[in-house]
Amino acid sequence: MLDLIIGAVVVLAAIKGFSRGGIVEVASLLALVAAIWAGVHLNERVTAALGLEIDHEALAFLITFVLVLVAVHLLARFLTTLIDLAQMGLMNKLAGVLVAALRSVFVLSVLLNLLLTVGDGKWPGKDMRAGSTLYGPVSAVAPFVFPQLGNSKWLQRTVERVKEAGKDLVE
Repeated sequence: MLDLIIGAVVVLAAIKGFSRGGIVEVASLLALVAAIWAGVHLNERVTAALGLEIDHEALAFLITFVLVLVAVHLLARFLTTLIDLAQMGLMNKLAGVLVAALRSVFVLSVLLNLLLTVGDGKWPGKDMRAGSTLYGPVSAVAPFVFPQLGNSKWLQRTVERVKEAGKDLVE
């Protein structure tokens, strides 16, 4: 079941990647990675620069994240125009398939790791994880790309808050 979900997401992303093209897909991947990195590493500086209290680090993360995404997206649109002028559209489309599939694997990895952390390992369950061929490789991608993400104070506090909120809902 889990392999079916993972496979469907990757195939749909590849189809979308073909329509968007490689330049936009590469930029989307780079923007996602750069935005997360900037949000994690610049979070305290942005919080201080905006004069926010420590409890509002999530807002600073979000502002940094969005600004990086927008900047990279604008650059991608400009580069796509140049590629179209050079009549390299098919190569751009095929590159889009590959990059979109890789990006979807990265996003799935982040989601699977978050679900496992926030849900205290309940979903996906041990049996589901053990029966999946794709779960292991896919879930290992995000920690490999961002080993320092687990050390983020803001993320640790956020995970704890989500866990507490979930317990309050159950009680």
